[in-house]
Amino acid sequence: MVATTDQAHAALWRFLLAGPRRVSALVPVDSPLPRGQLAPVDNLWVRLVDVERALAVRRYATPLNVVLSVCDSFCPWNSGRYRLTADGARVTCSRTTAPAELCVRATDLGAAYLGGPSLATLAETSRVTELRAGALARTSAAFRGEHEPFHPAAS
Repeated sequence: MVATTDQAHAALWRFLLAGPRRVSALVPVDSPLPRGQLAPVDNLWVRLVDVERALAVRRYATPLNVVLSVCDSFCPWNSGRYRLTADGARVTCSRTTAPAELCVRATDLGAAYLGGPSLATLAETSRVTELRAGALARTSAAFRGEHEPFHPAAS
């Protein structure tokens, strides 16, 4: 089910849920629908193969200036330190020799790339390491999106 407006989306759900039928659907985790018997499904994965370019074309929720140390054993050309600077629509990302503020594996950076899970959540499970105080909170906030990432394909 795809709708072009919030009103159409709500109308379609009202229609589907009005009758005595069972409805099975994949919905975003931040959907305003009543939770009921919903079970989360992880079906959206991203693998960054060009960290510098991927981070430069993305937009960020808050201004940011951070040096990331990225480790990538699968795509070794991604390994290294990157200065990521974002200020509104202007974003740059380039290799640097400056000291790293956060250390992250490319797989975890891919997980956070679309806005979720947050870098802060990944740090709680030791998948991101803060090397400079405050860098994690700033970077995690900048990577967040307005909505949780979602792809409606069945798993």
